[in-house]
Amino acid sequence: MPEALSLLCRVPAHPESRCWALAWSPGGALLASCGGDRTVRVWGRDGSGWSCRAVLSDAHTRTVRRVSWSPCGQYLASASFDGTTCVWKRQQDGFEVVATLEGHENEVKSVAWAPSGTLLATCSRDKSVWVWEVDDEEEEFECVSVLSAHTQDVKHVVWHPSLQLLASASYDDTVRLYREDDDDWLCCATLEGHTSTVWAVAWDSSGQRLVSCSDDRTLRVWQRQDSEGQGSGSEPSWKCVCTLSGYHGRSIYDVAWCHLTGAVATACGDDAVRVFEEVTPVSPMSPVTFGLAAHVARAHAQDVNGVAWHPREPGLLATCGDDGDIAFWQYQRPESL
Repeated sequence: MPEALSLLCRVPAHPESRCWALAWSPGGALLASCGGDRTVRVWGRDGSGWSCRAVLSDAHTRTVRRVSWSPCGQYLASASFDGTTCVWKRQQDGFEVVATLEGHENEVKSVAWAPSGTLLATCSRDKSVWVWEVDDEEEEFECVSVLSAHTQDVKHVVWHPSLQLLASASYDDTVRLYREDDDDWLCCATLEGHTSTVWAVAWDSSGQRLVSCSDDRTLRVWQRQDSEGQGSGSEPSWKCVCTLSGYHGRSIYDVAWCHLTGAVATACGDDAVRVFEEVTPVSPMSPVTFGLAAHVARAHAQDVNGVAWHPREPGLLATCGDDGDIAFWQYQRPESL
């Protein structure tokens, strides 16, 4: 297979601990990472490489598992195993904590900012998903709904790219979708099919599709099916239109769908990074298929935990792993696809 994924540079991001997850700022100028060393680190371009611009410490007492930027780029939220979510605000000389969100009974596994900037979601080992209302002016965060649709640890939450629709992935092998209903939130769909823990989910740019990755070593692509001939109040259903199996040697821990190119990247416990592309259908009735476009077998020295596509530069991919490193890659779609 041609070299579709080439290494640009590698930085020791969280020395002597795992690097768990990555998040690009909305404009792509900064990259946030988080790790087992209880810190969040913010990276910026330095010539052809990347350098650490800030180390956010002293806020969490345990592993920081996920990070998420606000759409305006002024705030960064961090979810920790200490049961809290911290909200950091960018200042001229760094970052400061402006809010600490408490209430989950156990480890907070993920945090996600809604595209509107008015909502924040968190999820936890306590089996719940919380929706928070954001007051920018007062820098206050109020929990407006506690969702208990999952029966096990909730691993990941991510918002639809344009709607106030939330997806969550869980140890109970399912993906759940939530929307607002009057003054509360409700679970409006359950996506079943995986046979083990669903580690992460990602939307495509249109929001018509969702991809999930699992401990069962498969990816599943789900597509929105609008209810024809039914009233406008009926819920759309979600159908699994493609299952990718046989490519990954161990659990798939993270997945990212590039909104610029449509490429799908995965982080796997077999130390590899892979990129998949949708295959052009032969006819309108042809099934949805994806092909393996790139595979780096030893992308990291240990498990790969996170993948994140740059929001503005097509093909720029950042990955992180148990080796504590962040790797930056340039992806180029093979001509054979």
